[in-house]
Amino acid sequence: MKKIVIFCLAALTFAACQKVIPVDENPQDRQLVLNGVPSADKPLFVNLTYTRFFLDDNINKPVPDADITIWVNGTEYKPSQVDGCNFMFPYTAKADDQMQIRVVADGKTLEASTYVPRMPRLENLVSFIDTTQVFNCGIINFDINDYPDYPEYYSFTVQQRDSGARMNMFTQMLDTVDTVYNTFFLCMDPYTGAADPDLTSLDVSATEALGGYFYDRLLTRDLRIDGQRHNTTLTLMLLVDTTEVPPFKHEYTLHVESVTPERYEYLKSLTQAASVTTIFAEPAPIYSNIDGALGIFAGTAHKTVPLQMDTISFFPMSLPKGLTNGKALPQKSTLQRNAKSKKTKN
Repeated sequence: MKKIVIFCLAALTFAACQKVIPVDENPQDRQLVLNGVPSADKPLFVNLTYTRFFLDDNINKPVPDADITIWVNGTEYKPSQVDGCNFMFPYTAKADDQMQIRVVADGKTLEASTYVPRMPRLENLVSFIDTTQVFNCGIINFDINDYPDYPEYYSFTVQQRDSGARMNMFTQMLDTVDTVYNTFFLCMDPYTGAADPDLTSLDVSATEALGGYFYDRLLTRDLRIDGQRHNTTLTLMLLVDTTEVPPFKHEYTLHVESVTPERYEYLKSLTQAASVTTIFAEPAPIYSNIDGALGIFAGTAHKTVPLQMDTISFFPMSLPKGLTNGKALPQKSTLQRNAKSKKTKN
């Protein structure tokens, strides 16, 4: 009986300490938000809306009577189509385009400028699953053919799609999943354990690796590889999920962006805001280059490469020499040697 009384008193004590945070949503406090990412070889469009209260279900709030003008290399363009908050222009962005935007809305004038970078040059790309390591590894190897005397700001991500059924161990029923997310990768040679200093050193990289090794986005500059052909290896740790029910699909896509300095700073601030360290500190402010509003207007050149990763248990002989740094190739598996021996006897 005493234990019950003590438990009730403790519950009442915690309830008495509960704080109620008053929320005052003032529509007059909303701000204009302009977002546009002119992309090489893609139709040009921008998004103009308002900031919204975090409990508001109405995500899209179009700005009435907005006058938007974009100049591309000195030529003026007006929107040819408006869909809610999206304003489409009759122009396809090209590398090295110089752009300025001006928006007149709500009695305010918003301005920003940017350029469209050149498409990143990736060559000799190979990808495969190597089973010779302690853990199965997804290996992505390619050459970056960097433009000479042209400042490059790179963003690397590896997108993973999981599709299939998993056994829910609590309900003992199958859960169907189809999800896409940026998976973690290492920028290092898995056979020597050496990181790539030309892409990951503090003097060139703007992102800090989780645990010193893992990235979900690698932001880096070409300060060490300007005008060079740089061999690059990204490694995925392919851990086994025992709740997956075959057939279960794991699909991977490599995304490499060449971005402007403004988009580089924007992606950097997003990475910092999403860092686990923000649990114990104030979130980092998101970078904006819009004069008179929030948002970002910054160019990109985005290359997307779907990866075909076949499972192997030894090196394919077509791999670039730079991948192993002169280290001896792993031998074929015992299973393959036995199969060859059996075939010879027959």
